[in-house]
Amino acid sequence: MKLEELLSFVKNTEFLNQIESSKIPNINLYMDQALSFMNENLEQNKRNSKDKILTKSMINNYVKSELIPKPENKKYCPQHIISLIYIFYLKQILSLEDVKTILSQYEKNHFSGDDINELYKVFLSSEQKEVLNLENELEDMARYIYENCHDGFDDDEITFLFIMLLSSRANTYKVIIEKLTDYLSDSKKHDKHEKRDKKI
Repeated sequence: MKLEELLSFVKNTEFLNQIESSKIPNINLYMDQALSFMNENLEQNKRNSKDKILTKSMINNYVKSELIPKPENKKYCPQHIISLIYIFYLKQILSLEDVKTILSQYEKNHFSGDDINELYKVFLSSEQKEVLNLENELEDMARYIYENCHDGFDDDEITFLFIMLLSSRANTYKVIIEKLTDYLSDSKKHDKHEKRDKKI
């Protein structure tokens, strides 16, 4: 991959687009409606056209595993949709057990009411800034690699190096997220022990 191709690739961040809060229906949805909404709006994240973003069995498992609250009258409210969006992104890098730890701690206190909606808006605006920062960082990384390594290595080796540097960064973020998740889990256990001790 030539430098121009690599720069063109890193600037094409359409696949990083997220679901704007204004797009989330302000009504409760049946399972099929929720599935259609999620699959249509996250379609750009598919690697292959046959991939499924979400299925009925996935949603049923999320409810059964208490990753999301049980729907009322078989209908999913806007807060459910936001939680499903969060699950989609979290499960790309974490186990479902870790996702449950993260979401259960948050949903317990913030699922009902406007809290989850307001935080999602902040998440989106923050993410938009991060995407711009990411484009600049990737461009700087690509230029640095080509300027410092192109004389001694061919294009395939440089592409491989770029992939390895991205993998290293992704792994660093993953480790940080896992450490924070462990902190949440330990904090939850500590709270349970405190409540038990008070009862005694």
